[in-house]
Amino acid sequence: MKVRFDRIARIQAAMRERGWIAIVILNHDDYRYLFGTDRTQPRALIPFQGPPELIAFTGEEPELRASLAEGKVRVFGSVGGQIHDVVGRLREIAAAAPAAWASDGRFKVGLQMWFGTPAFLVDLFRQVNPEVEVVSSDPVMDPLRTIKEADELALMTEAQRIAGLGMDRARELLRPGATAHQIATEATYAMMRAGAEGTSTPIYVNFGVETCMLHGRLSPEPVEPGQLALIDLTPQVDGYCANLARTFVVGEPDARQAELIATYREIVVAVRAGMRPGVTTSDLDGMAKGVCVAHGFGDYQVYGIGHGIGLRFEEPPASTIIPPHKNLPLAEGMTVTIGHPVLAIPGFGGVRFEDVYRVGASGPEILFDYPIEPIIPA
Repeated sequence: MKVRFDRIARIQAAMRERGWIAIVILNHDDYRYLFGTDRTQPRALIPFQGPPELIAFTGEEPELRASLAEGKVRVFGSVGGQIHDVVGRLREIAAAAPAAWASDGRFKVGLQMWFGTPAFLVDLFRQVNPEVEVVSSDPVMDPLRTIKEADELALMTEAQRIAGLGMDRARELLRPGATAHQIATEATYAMMRAGAEGTSTPIYVNFGVETCMLHGRLSPEPVEPGQLALIDLTPQVDGYCANLARTFVVGEPDARQAELIATYREIVVAVRAGMRPGVTTSDLDGMAKGVCVAHGFGDYQVYGIGHGIGLRFEEPPASTIIPPHKNLPLAEGMTVTIGHPVLAIPGFGGVRFEDVYRVGASGPEILFDYPIEPIIPA
């Protein structure tokens, strides 16, 4: 465990500016961001002042106390004990907070409200803590987490490299008669053997008309000659996510397939050229729109050409999930994908080429440059 007291200090300063008394960590990504490791059930409390507090089962106490030179470990022997201790501790923190921070007698406590935080825990937390107002921790956490430090970039670059190894293996197997399950299994094995700890999303291997799916699956039927095949890989290294998507054709593409492929290639080039600090995802979508219209595919564009990525598969800007994020300016140090949506013709098929970039001062820096070579000899 490597506790990042520097990050915790910045979080506490931001909490004090907003008048929050604490942030409660219930999710894997924030826990790893602050403590350098993960647990099956991550639990921690960051008060507005003083050391962080880990919440753990009694059997874990010696290990955590040995790792946490500064800070507290609150142990429990039952779930009821854990809840009781957290409720009591928040009351203590509230008693030490400036009275002006309370609104209608209640103090604010932040929780992450995202895919990785179980809704039932948020609901339970509200039920047992009626004296506090639960708010999203995003306004405090996002400004820190979206800007990646050198060690974070190194892990994301390694994750992208490993995704490339998985894509190499998938490409080797992509022949008529191959099944999506076979390809996904072998690609996963190649990535795990290379150091991935898992994937942040299910692996998508889609054939034929199923390449139209924005969020795919493993196609049930084997791939046939002449079909489009879309493969999307998302390995993780120490929690940091990769996102590599490529579309292939088993054999020579027909005219419509070739036009879709050419269009997406141009989208990537155009958006990459315009990606710099101050630009919004709305701006990037406008660049993609221009290419789609020029090729006659304007009616088929799906907005959200990119999204932030890091310890979460989707981080700000995440305009396909949170529409206001389309106006969130990119900043130097953010890591963002280009190539998120599928350019798809319903009933025919779709194409996507996706990579991860760092937003640099003068433009994007691709983390790992995997080739776009869509034709697979039949």
